[in-house]
Amino acid sequence: MRHFTLFVLLLLSIGAARAQAPAPTTVSGRVTDGKDQSPLIGANVLLIHLPDSVKRGTAVDTEGKFQFDNVTAGRYVLDASFVGYAKLSQAVTVSGTPVQLGTLALQTGGIQLKGVVVTGQAAQSVQKGDTTQYNARAFKTNPDASTGDLIEKMPGVARGADGKIQAQGENVQQVLVDGKPFFGTDPDAVLKNLPAEMVDKVEVFDQRSEQSRFSGFDDGNTTKTINIVTKIEFRNGTFGRVLGGAGPDHYRASGNINKFNGNQRVAVLAQSNNVNEQNFGTEDLLGVVGNSNTGGGGRGGGGGRGPGNGGNAGDFLVNQSGGITTTNAAGLNYSNSWNKKTDLSASYFFNHANNALTSSTQRYYVDTASTRYNQAANARSQNTNHRFNLRLEHKIDSANSILFRPRFSSQMNNSNSVLNGITSRRGIEQSRLNSTYTGENSGMNTGGDLLFRHRFAKAGRTASLSIGGAYNQRTSTTTLQTEDTGSARNNLNQLSDLTQHGGNISANLALTEALSRQNMLQASYNINYAPNNSNKYTYDRLNGDTRQLNEGLSNVFDNYYLTQAGGVTFRHVTQKLQAGVGLAGQYAELYSDAQYPRPSIGRYHFVNVLPNANVNYRFTRQKNLRLFYRTNTNPPSVSQLQAVVNNSNPLQLTIGNPTLRQEFQHSVNIRYSVSNPEVSSNFFALLSGSYTQNPISNRTIVAARETTVTPEGAPPVTIPAGGQLTQPTNLSQQYNVRSLASYGRPIKAIKTNVNLSANAGFSQNPGLVNGGLNYARVPSFGAGLTLSSNISANLDFTASTTSSKNYVINTLQTKLNTNYFSQVTRARLNWIVGPGINIATDLVHQAYAGLSAGYNQQYALWNASIGKKLFPGQRGEIKVYAFDLLGQNRSISRNVTEAYYEDVQTNILQRYFMLMFTYNIRSGNVIAPSSGEDGGRQGRGEGRGEGRGFGRPDGGGQGGGMGGPPPGGGGGGPQ
Repeated sequence: MRHFTLFVLLLLSIGAARAQAPAPTTVSGRVTDGKDQSPLIGANVLLIHLPDSVKRGTAVDTEGKFQFDNVTAGRYVLDASFVGYAKLSQAVTVSGTPVQLGTLALQTGGIQLKGVVVTGQAAQSVQKGDTTQYNARAFKTNPDASTGDLIEKMPGVARGADGKIQAQGENVQQVLVDGKPFFGTDPDAVLKNLPAEMVDKVEVFDQRSEQSRFSGFDDGNTTKTINIVTKIEFRNGTFGRVLGGAGPDHYRASGNINKFNGNQRVAVLAQSNNVNEQNFGTEDLLGVVGNSNTGGGGRGGGGGRGPGNGGNAGDFLVNQSGGITTTNAAGLNYSNSWNKKTDLSASYFFNHANNALTSSTQRYYVDTASTRYNQAANARSQNTNHRFNLRLEHKIDSANSILFRPRFSSQMNNSNSVLNGITSRRGIEQSRLNSTYTGENSGMNTGGDLLFRHRFAKAGRTASLSIGGAYNQRTSTTTLQTEDTGSARNNLNQLSDLTQHGGNISANLALTEALSRQNMLQASYNINYAPNNSNKYTYDRLNGDTRQLNEGLSNVFDNYYLTQAGGVTFRHVTQKLQAGVGLAGQYAELYSDAQYPRPSIGRYHFVNVLPNANVNYRFTRQKNLRLFYRTNTNPPSVSQLQAVVNNSNPLQLTIGNPTLRQEFQHSVNIRYSVSNPEVSSNFFALLSGSYTQNPISNRTIVAARETTVTPEGAPPVTIPAGGQLTQPTNLSQQYNVRSLASYGRPIKAIKTNVNLSANAGFSQNPGLVNGGLNYARVPSFGAGLTLSSNISANLDFTASTTSSKNYVINTLQTKLNTNYFSQVTRARLNWIVGPGINIATDLVHQAYAGLSAGYNQQYALWNASIGKKLFPGQRGEIKVYAFDLLGQNRSISRNVTEAYYEDVQTNILQRYFMLMFTYNIRSGNVIAPSSGEDGGRQGRGEGRGEGRGFGRPDGGGQGGGMGGPPPGGGGGGPQ
């Protein structure tokens, strides 16, 4: 009994002691550069318990932050270290309440390891909150690989059908180098020109807005961003590459040089070729309209992008994948941190391109008469573009800062095209049209924004004021000559002069207030005023030089769109959960005043309630779930509002609608990501969807015989027999759903990384066809498999296959329901077979089924080269390169709208041979590439599993379609 009593008393005493012991808590802080206060991304932080020296470690995130959870009471020592910086140690006492250490500033001057090699299996990726960090050492590439080649080996990162890099299912909009903008917002300029050997880490994350990063209040406005963290030895010195090649009828020359000196970075690049290396980014083609005037395209089709249609800046934009382009381009980038307070980055681009496009189209309309339209077109254009961007950030003091971001671009474009179109009904030809078009266009866009930010003495209380503006102008002179065998009234000889001016002025004020340690409130107000005017005069050419104004095809149009919105958002933040919910009210006013083709004035008012919500739940540091819900309104464009006929193709007429209302869209996005460092696996899943109220769709009339109709809000229009008239109109029930999942991990037995992906989607678009309401529904399914070698830098291969199945379902005319299948299989090999001898080959096989007759094809694009390294350090290489050895390259695509579906085939670059010379520039602390194991990565002080990085993520193609790697590319698959 006595022993039992003592045992009970002992239990009670232990329980009492535990009840009095403080509960576990958190220790958090931020690690920065002691000079400029930028976050040292990937710095190591150790929390050492005293006196038993039990250690816990972590790495800081993209904002320099770290946090230890479930820390028991006691005495600790916290060590913060980063390669090239002196280690910082600090005593920490934990007594049950959260410990916030604030900013830990590391000073430069630490010992850099040399000649140390630590081997082992490097973890492919880790998940740090909503940031996925890839370890470049876990992906072996050949010594001459670019950063783009490297990141395509990483799970969840791929190059889309349009040639653009995608991460976690979304297009990458910005690539940073060590946390800072590099060549503006052009991802390709970075990925193509930085060598893979200089990359230490690759971070994929959703970068928050400038205002959000300043205030700490996540407003849900994010940009898909990749941050390239460079190795320490590449942060001082000069590196680059020059290339020259020539062969029968083809040439290619390019070069880039980068000079890094700490925070100061200068880069220059240039290229000249006629093998479809078109430019450094899509913005360089701002101003090209010559390839879009062949009577099709635009949302809902119907020639919405024809020349001189009174459009907006989008009329200057064209995809790069069509035809063959000769390019001369150059770029300059400069960035520097002048002191602790001022950061500057600026870039300039020049692009001159000549494009030749030949296309054939078969179009099937959703009507009861089985109407078909066949078209053959030849187009040429010459485009010159200049673009300048600048970003200047200055910290006035600890509480105030300003950010200034001006931009400017100008374009000149000359184009011409010849088109032949045939319309048939039930297999009987109704009309045949031949047309010739020429155009001289010029445009200018300029603008900028100024952001002022103030932090009050009370933590969490901030104010931000943003003022912005933009101005654009366009002038165009076009000629159009047509001959129609079906009706003499369509034999045109016209001249058009177009002048457009537009812009906007906006202001946004945001205030944040910390209600408690876990709760914040943000109030905002914004106003935007966007005026536009468009004057187009079309003249019929009569005998000699006599001209007569055609009022039906002319327009003088002014409009403005004014919006004012105010709202409040509440945000709750804990260790695992970050959630926000908000509500805004918006007042909008749309005004238009037309003099031609007939006088009219329209004024519309809209009042909307715009809810929003976002949730970020961190199950663990490696597992994260994020949800976004947004609402927004979209006004009709200037071209959609103008009630003037665009007759660039008299068989494919379009006209605007001055009675259009704004769209109201709901969007939902759910993302789940998890990584397992123990097996280096990475899983990502995405589910997104949108629903649009009052969507701006199209009303299409296909005329069986010559017909005069009166479009909504417009004067009467005569449609020739077999012709089509398309007008935008507000309908309902437009939505789409999309899902994506990917899983990647290495297979050690074969030293190969495996990436599996699957996707599914469904879209519904409404449209009116000859008065009948049609819903074009497109279910789609796809899957992919990628194998990328991790055997050795001497043997680098990637093999992949992607298949997709698409269905086209029309509610109005079910007999036109169809389905089609496409498959793309790729294999790429780079093999160093002997001392300085390199063999490279890539093979792309594309297969189509379910398309129109003559478009169902299987073909292979095979490129190969053999080269020999030259000079000390193997900096040079001479090689023989062959493109499209089999002569089978094609370009095929399918487009689906609510009124028709069509198959399009365009000309594409085909077989050529070239002798090429490449020289790698290395100086300063930069180490030359090696052809040995690990691609020269040995001896660079790399430790196993230690996150190292540098930078602050606070800033900011290859043409030819899907056919394969440069130069030239191949054909585009069905879209």
